[in-house]
Amino acid sequence: MDAEVRCALFGILRVRKSQRIFSEAEITEVELNQVYEAIRLSPSSCNRQAILVKPVTEEREKAELDCLLVGGKNWLGRAQIILLLFADMLAYKSPIERDFMPYLDAGFVGENVYLAATALNVGVCFVNPNIRKENKVRFDKQFNPRRLLFCGAMALGKYAGQSHRPPKRELKGIFY
Repeated sequence: MDAEVRCALFGILRVRKSQRIFSEAEITEVELNQVYEAIRLSPSSCNRQAILVKPVTEEREKAELDCLLVGGKNWLGRAQIILLLFADMLAYKSPIERDFMPYLDAGFVGENVYLAATALNVGVCFVNPNIRKENKVRFDKQFNPRRLLFCGAMALGKYAGQSHRPPKRELKGIFY
């Protein structure tokens, strides 16, 4: 990898942030396809490639997700697109790995979405898969009829101003 690519990558890592405020500007089809390509190129445990993505763009469905996903309450519906991340559990054979590997693989997808979106000047924020027990049937009926494992969501939209980027800890603070 040449120095220019390394420099660009670390520049993206330094400015990457979670964006919860979106403008009315549209993500272009080219930009969206580049995000999808980043998903396709995501690493996965044992190359399972078991994370499936359900794009949500209809206003009614986005508003529903705003209510259903605990971490997206009162902002998620304003994203241009919400990517729901599901794991096809048939790819995970061992009972031991079924508890954590799908979330690990979804995390790789999420990071690739963050990096691609940042490079494209598109805002993105991960939403955890927490759904209140009383809303689980409603969520599955509308968004998960195959009953895959829901691993989280990614909200995408064009930036509306600058969001606050909290400081990162010092390098020495990452070591145990």
